[in-house]
Amino acid sequence: MSTRLTTRLGGLVGVLVILAVWWLASVTLFTGSGTIPTPGAVLAEMASPERWASTLRNSVSTITAASQGYLLGNGLAIALAVVVLLVPRFEPLANQIAIVTYCVPPVAIGPVIVIVAGRDAPSGASVVLAALLCFFTTVVGCLVGLRAAPRASLDLVRAYGGTSWTVLRKVQIVSALPSLFAALKIAAPSAFLGAILAEYLGSGGEQTLGRALIAAQTQANAPLLWYLALVSGLFSGVAYLLVSLVARVATPWASGTDVVAAGR
Repeated sequence: MSTRLTTRLGGLVGVLVILAVWWLASVTLFTGSGTIPTPGAVLAEMASPERWASTLRNSVSTITAASQGYLLGNGLAIALAVVVLLVPRFEPLANQIAIVTYCVPPVAIGPVIVIVAGRDAPSGASVVLAALLCFFTTVVGCLVGLRAAPRASLDLVRAYGGTSWTVLRKVQIVSALPSLFAALKIAAPSAFLGAILAEYLGSGGEQTLGRALIAAQTQANAPLLWYLALVSGLFSGVAYLLVSLVARVATPWASGTDVVAAGR
């Protein structure tokens, strides 16, 4: 209990320090340009019901595209990892695909994807870029987890006549869950970032968070721009938290939960 209290107090102190530094920077270093608004100005934006209503309307398309890209990218990554495990000869090709998706800068490939998607699929580029940004992390996490299965458990299943598919289902998937969920937690904010970046480059239509950011930047509205940045970070944090909660339920042994006590 004391450890939890200490952690929470530490987090609160950290937030207060950030706010203090933010306020000092806004009233001393950037008073002329106004590029860094005071925390009060940003909080005023957050306290506006009209602003929140507009933000929620814009966020629906962004969250939808990010969710679709998250499912697509992670689904393909898990499928590729399983194929590599079952057919090791495909590993060099799989590694090349994963590395290419990781090394290509999203800002460089984003405009190309937006043009290819065209107007027939206004959110297509958002989905694809969201999928690309979480693909590599999940491939690596899934492969590491699948290969971390205990050798004794693998030998036991094989000794009883288990096939490679049986070994995968009974041992390797269970062993891979903690590592896989760790990758999925990282992939959640990445997918949201990819969707917003694609919208900033022209995807998604008119009512998106990316377009709202462009409008705020064009108007040089610093408080609104910071507000949208903080809201985007909030959505990413919520996505990370949701995956963390699923991971805690699905893999209680990895999170340190006392399974026996929980059962009582």
